[in-house]
Amino acid sequence: MKTLLLLFSCAFAYAADQPAGKALFAEKCAICHATESSERKIGPALKGVKDGQLPSHKDATHDTVLQQIENGGGGMPVFRELLTKEEKEAIVAYVLTL
Repeated sequence: MKTLLLLFSCAFAYAADQPAGKALFAEKCAICHATESSERKIGPALKGVKDGQLPSHKDATHDTVLQQIENGGGGMPVFRELLTKEEKEAIVAYVLTL
């Protein structure tokens, strides 16, 4: 029962982050990353991430998306100090739905 409650709590927190993550993504990320198409902007499009793979061909997991946000690379700026932990978590939750 505790496991089920924990899973429900995590799913609820994940779902709650999506609207905030979408708004933050629009403000901070959409200038470089498309979400509705496979069109490359300045950075790669993120449509299809929910299918399990990032444009870099890494697995689309919470940790890999968070690492990319925090460390940047490949032309992407480092957002480690530019976003709060909560903002980064909200963006990760949203990106994993794309």
